[in-house]
Amino acid sequence: MSHITLAQQGMAAVDNKAWDEAITKLSVALEQSPNPGWLIGRSKALVAVSRYREALEDADLAWHSAYQRNKRDLMIEAHYRRAVAYFRLGEFANADCCCVYSMRLAKGKSAVEKEDPVKDLKDEAGRWTVTSQQVKDEVAADDFSKDSSSITEATKAAGDSVKQWRRATTFRLQSIHRLEKLPEDDPARIATAALKPPKKALAKLGGDEKKVDSKAAGSSAAAAPDVAKPQVPANTPVRLQDFQNDSTMSVTIFSKGVKKEKLAVEFLPKSVRLDPIIYPNGDEKAFKLNLWGEIDTDASKFTVTPSKVELSLKKKSPGKWPQLKGEGSDDEPSAEEKMAEAREKEILEHLKESRKKAMDEADEEAAEKEKVEAPAPVEEKEAEKAPASSGPSYPTSSKSGPKNWDNIAGVDSDEEEGDVNVFFKKLYKNATPEQQRAMMKSFTESNGTSLSTDWNDVKARKVETVPPDGVEAKKW
Repeated sequence: MSHITLAQQGMAAVDNKAWDEAITKLSVALEQSPNPGWLIGRSKALVAVSRYREALEDADLAWHSAYQRNKRDLMIEAHYRRAVAYFRLGEFANADCCCVYSMRLAKGKSAVEKEDPVKDLKDEAGRWTVTSQQVKDEVAADDFSKDSSSITEATKAAGDSVKQWRRATTFRLQSIHRLEKLPEDDPARIATAALKPPKKALAKLGGDEKKVDSKAAGSSAAAAPDVAKPQVPANTPVRLQDFQNDSTMSVTIFSKGVKKEKLAVEFLPKSVRLDPIIYPNGDEKAFKLNLWGEIDTDASKFTVTPSKVELSLKKKSPGKWPQLKGEGSDDEPSAEEKMAEAREKEILEHLKESRKKAMDEADEEAAEKEKVEAPAPVEEKEAEKAPASSGPSYPTSSKSGPKNWDNIAGVDSDEEEGDVNVFFKKLYKNATPEQQRAMMKSFTESNGTSLSTDWNDVKARKVETVPPDGVEAKKW
């Protein structure tokens, strides 16, 4: 199969959001030709699978390839894809800078201007000085932002350039909005992106180009092997993006693969619960978003796409919120609280079983010891003194003498066990998350013979089994 056919299938996969297939097939095609359109397609797919640095390299190379071929529309697109990659990398000044380059090309400016058009938008240290209000004023005054009824003939003739300009403008406002939330000395405020990006060789994506045989590649998307993805830490939070006006707060929750038919969304006065969504590390579980202000639960709504969940939250009272998140005051337990409760039950059950085993072992050891060490006459006298009972009694080392275990199981054991369970339940509930982890780890690894609340002490070692004196540890 030719590389052109592979490239066509790869671009179709981009349109269908089959990102892994797109990356795999476009990687093979790009080995034969650095087509700017294919590079832009692969850059888009790489962003979708969180491979942002490689996506930026593809977008940079796409600009050079389009420049050599004198493809202005692809140069505009390449600058926009650079902006998207920088945005995902958290470099918001660079993202806005590339949006400016894209917008100027769409307006007909030279691809390589004599003087960098953004030099007046940053200070001597390279720190971006543009504000969202300046961007809004600039956009409002531009012909490309006017509605169709008042648009000029020249603007109409620009066609796709107008769409590209407007898209870059919208993304530019997003970048500036994020930038304004950062501290003054944050590195993301420094713009280093250049009008003519650095030119590098085609990025090698960990051997992806070797994963598709030219015959197998044409069979189906299912035949393409999965592209290796970076490991994501288990505690990585869900990525959120928010925009608002006086009446509505719009929230995008980036969660790839959420099924609309499975997702349950509950709008509460000051929070939203979604169950389940898919976290960055692949875990599927509930998510609760505590809100700064109150919302109209009946008027709020949501939509689900293959890569995200979008919330449209109707504000109870008109006006701007200082931030999206609040402390939350809903009584409904969060997913974390439910998990903590499950862990609490688990450790209590483990405590009960391990304690019973330890008691049984201790009594067996004591019984064997008394049989060996106790003189026969004493045993006979004790037998004469022992009162009759309705159940069997067993030798024991207890000072109070032998017990009827049938009766204890029915009376004493329940009361004693209840007291211990109450104690451990209170201990676990009042512990910090680190202390709870320490309790779980120490108790489980020591087979119920040790209970530590010091996470720093137990996190880097295996807690050994330390049985009581006179008891031998056995593997169960």
